[in-house]
Amino acid sequence: MHIKGDMKQQAKITGPKVHDVGYRIFLMEAAMDCGVHRISACWWEEDRPQTLICLVEDEEARITAFQKFIKSHKPVQAEVSAITWEDYDGEVMHISEFAQICTCMVLQRLFV
Repeated sequence: MHIKGDMKQQAKITGPKVHDVGYRIFLMEAAMDCGVHRISACWWEEDRPQTLICLVEDEEARITAFQKFIKSHKPVQAEVSAITWEDYDGEVMHISEFAQICTCMVLQRLFV
């Protein structure tokens, strides 16, 4: 459910190693812990450094808690140079939809 007045933010996470380290699942778990109901994350293909885009939408207090957490935590194997935030105006999927996508990605890796 979208609530008028919800905050929408886009994070750009960059560094030498932010792909293939479990970052998307890490972000989903962090969002659940912070009570964020809408999130998605995807790799962004640029030359270097590696980039991960994360979209979140919820009440400002929940987004702020999420931002604070991911600023000070990361997946063990990740090498992060910067995390930048900006306002976002598009759609953000519900966390349950993102969880289904993450499950499919993990299952695909098991069988490839």
